[in-house]
Amino acid sequence: MKQKNRHRFTQKYNFGWLSDFANLFFPKICIGCAQPLNASEDTICIDCLIKLPRTNYHRLETNPVLNKFRGRIQLDSASAFLYFARGNSTRSFLHHLKYSGRQDIGKRLGALYAKDLLNDGYQPPDVIIPLPLHSSKQRIRGFNQCTSIAEGMNKYMRAEIGSDFVKRISNNSTQTKKGRFERWENVERIFSVSQPEKIVGKNILLIDDVVTTGSTLEACGHTILEAKPEKLSFLTLATA
Repeated sequence: MKQKNRHRFTQKYNFGWLSDFANLFFPKICIGCAQPLNASEDTICIDCLIKLPRTNYHRLETNPVLNKFRGRIQLDSASAFLYFARGNSTRSFLHHLKYSGRQDIGKRLGALYAKDLLNDGYQPPDVIIPLPLHSSKQRIRGFNQCTSIAEGMNKYMRAEIGSDFVKRISNNSTQTKKGRFERWENVERIFSVSQPEKIVGKNILLIDDVVTTGSTLEACGHTILEAKPEKLSFLTLATA
């Protein structure tokens, strides 16, 4: 027994030594500025965190994201964490998240957003639903970036993550370069609630990475409302 415990200690000690050695020659770098992270930093350095282009929309009774959906769908609230613009850090973060498989970015930003929200009195939901990808697209990408964001948010919100409560039943074409009406036509009736019993009477939060016209969120939201939740809210990491 003593020999086994000593072996476990040695393994743990050697692993830590190798990790420190690796970090010396291959340091973890900030995804924003490409500078080495110190031991207390996670994914994004302190300097880049300070410079994040926060909207602080959640502090407003009405805001541009909520106004975007006014008259289109009944929501309890809607907001976005960061401004998304050509050349800013948000654009770089989300590009790495979606196309370089950096799910740690989604988790880090999701956690930061949730902490800001709760510090300002945001009511945590019962269920967080990541906007679903079609199964074929998720197989190709290997993950749903919205699930990463949900997992980050749930570090503080402590809700149920309903990754399979809503399904995307049609693999529609990309929304890029489509006008608002074309976007709506492209997403109409592409979602289906697969577990309505998990939604009825609950406070539901639907999340996405970026909101532009809001057509996809709106389409998914209407499908969720058919399952009779108590409340429905939208949150996104960024707004264009």
